Amino acid sequence: MPKKRSEKNRYLQIIEAMGEGVLLISRKHRIALANTSAETMLGMNKTVEGKRLEEIFSNGTLLEYVDAVFADGERKMFRISSYHDAIGEDAVVRGKGREKQYEFCITLLDDKYAVAMFSDVTMLERLEVVRQDFISNVSHELKTPLTAIAGFAETLAEESLTEEERKGFARIIQKNALHMQRIIADLLLLTSLDRSEIAPTMERTTDTRILQEVKAYTQYKASTKDIEVIYTSSDEAILCSESLVVQALINLVINAVSYSPQKSKVSVSTKRKGEMLEFIVSDRGYGIAEEDIPRIFERFYRVDKARSREDGGTGLGLSIVRHIAIIHKGTIKAESVLGEGSVFTLSLPVS
Repeated sequence: MPKKRSEKNRYLQIIEAMGEGVLLISRKHRIALANTSAETMLGMNKTVEGKRLEEIFSNGTLLEYVDAVFADGERKMFRISSYHDAIGEDAVVRGKGREKQYEFCITLLDDKYAVAMFSDVTMLERLEVVRQDFISNVSHELKTPLTAIAGFAETLAEESLTEEERKGFARIIQKNALHMQRIIADLLLLTSLDRSEIAPTMERTTDTRILQEVKAYTQYKASTKDIEVIYTSSDEAILCSESLVVQALINLVINAVSYSPQKSKVSVSTKRKGEMLEFIVSDRGYGIAEEDIPRIFERFYRVDKARSREDGGTGLGLSIVRHIAIIHKGTIKAESVLGEGSVFTLSLPVS
């Protein structure tokens, strides 16, 4: 008898140590056993043992699968969405993107009990959505200039064009080819940053030197819209990858110029805050809606698709800024009011 009790305790310890959630469910939907992982994933502060499934889940989906297992004895594998006590479509509606995704496997143990094992696959689901969106966005971004190149190249083949028309079409082809090159260059940079293939050389420099570089690279873009960019540095020393920080600030300044009306002003300044140095880029442009702010650092996410493409943006600039901030163990944040402008703050450790 002690040996059987010892074996039972060992089995219970194994179940308790599992990363997957485990529920032992009776024919009458009573939970006879639940490990800690199950209670944690379900967001329960108290034990669920002894409770009925109906007390935990508002939707009958899980109950239907349990009944089906007892009815035919066949294993059931499925995925469900959960948000607090809501299941399925209720969870999707109430969660608004915050719902959890669980993968369940229910197996008949004997004529009295079924075992439900489940794991949280929310992150995998989201990664899959991101992957699909990324492929779709890349295809769309490259399709637009490719269509223009193919169309005007076909037109160039016609013999009835004047020399001036040929030059005009050639310029359009060149412009779209350069846009594709920028997209590919940004994608390659992001890939390198993602895979940590870039091992930046940290060097001692100053914010003054960094802003001078940024000004040299962005002055032409600002002048095309007659926008005044005001640079204010404090000559603070910082240990960083100067080239990457310059790249990040170029992207922020170009972004500010692109989303600002002609003859407006953009401000680029620095401020020491404890052990961090803040690079602040502010504009008096069109602003960003509150619901868009959490997504603007995603790849290819555009607040205003038409304006961004008109200005030759690749939709990858802010994502690159975020990666550069991460590499430096810093942060990037955005604040904005529609119709009044935006402020981007890149905070980097000084050493």
